[in-house]
Amino acid sequence: MHSKLPDRRFAAYVLALACIAACGSVVRAQQVSVEQSNAATRLYNRGRDLYLQGKVDEAIALYRQALAINPGYPDALSNLGLALDAQKKYDEALTDFTLALKFRPNDPIIQSNMGLTLYHEQKYEESIAAYQKSLALQPDSPEARNGMGAALFSMGRVDDAITNYRRALARSPHFVDALNNLGAALASKQQWDDAVSAYRQALALKPDAMDIRAGYAATLNQAGRTDEAIDVYRQTAQTSPNDPGMWFELGRLLYNQGHLDEAIAGFQKSLALKPNQAEVEFSLARAYGDQNKPDDAISAYQKGLALDPRSAYGLCNLGTLYLSLNRPKEAVESFRKALETQPGFPEAMLGLGTALVGTGDLDGAETILEKLIAIQPDNAGAHFTLGNVLFNKRRYGPAADRYRETIRLSPDFAQAHYNLGITLSHMKDYDAAVKEFNEAHRLNPNLDIPKDNR
Repeated sequence: MHSKLPDRRFAAYVLALACIAACGSVVRAQQVSVEQSNAATRLYNRGRDLYLQGKVDEAIALYRQALAINPGYPDALSNLGLALDAQKKYDEALTDFTLALKFRPNDPIIQSNMGLTLYHEQKYEESIAAYQKSLALQPDSPEARNGMGAALFSMGRVDDAITNYRRALARSPHFVDALNNLGAALASKQQWDDAVSAYRQALALKPDAMDIRAGYAATLNQAGRTDEAIDVYRQTAQTSPNDPGMWFELGRLLYNQGHLDEAIAGFQKSLALKPNQAEVEFSLARAYGDQNKPDDAISAYQKGLALDPRSAYGLCNLGTLYLSLNRPKEAVESFRKALETQPGFPEAMLGLGTALVGTGDLDGAETILEKLIAIQPDNAGAHFTLGNVLFNKRRYGPAADRYRETIRLSPDFAQAHYNLGITLSHMKDYDAAVKEFNEAHRLNPNLDIPKDNR
């Protein structure tokens, strides 16, 4: 769970505050005429209104016109910086904030705005320093407290972040962004009840905020209250049915609960609202695979890979599907592509080893599995599969060693006991073989135990 970036609503609040300050002091500093000052103010106010309507480009144009008339207008410089920040033009924004501070060095709002942009640039220490300067000038500013909390959270200083969020809320109990951020920070410390409470307070104030609903649902799910999380998304679907992210998250939760039909419907709605989402196609493919609809699953994987051809996750899962369909050559191709994208990907290495066995390339399988075990010596699946390779190469002693290592790592692996029994039989160690067969049968009574053929 990550702390939410300071919201543009914060910027809007700053704009409103900045509007309170008249440009009289700047007029005296720049000695512009009253007519020029009024003209600049009118342009500034129109720009502010357009910014609050989401018309950032038009707002920027008007701020610049105001500054062409009155270059020393700190409010226009500060709000121009905010508008540039909204366009992710962070260097330009910082330039304007810096210039604004030359005209008004003790303005806490400008310092706070600079903290926001530094946060967006992931310059968290500098962001905190800017917020500290703002708070030194205006100690009770909830916006600066919230912004500093977000920067602290991003640096891993969660307790300090929580302290700042709470101080922001002590000053402004209905500050939605601070409640949302507090919920995220508390969730990161697994303080589930307090996190849920913070999210609920935020939603009571802003019930249609999708980011808050998403954080709330994620926290409920992490707390083991998945049914409640699903209910949150279902309620959201009634009020905001056109949000593709909401349908995707609902689909994922339903999939994890085994509700495959509903999960598929959620993924399909997400794609209908927003086509060309590779991650959603991959999730849809998994659900189809679990429903034993291989053609639909392959089609979804292929659509996802057309969008993201270097997805090791998608390629590996497609390879696993091919393995389940006894199509080892196609599985080998998928696993190799996954490893080209992400060398050392353990799941792809294990899948490739298994697929190579299916194609009869035992030497290739042995090589890749040995490499995997060097990376992950405690990978029980790798030891087991290598045991199968060695058995098929009639190297019974080394095969038995691999099965024993598998059992050490995974004592309840019935098939490993069974395969060790078969191997020991070939080595004519019948008493030990019988012991392994009995253990395999105890763990899985459905296994057919061979008769004693000594």
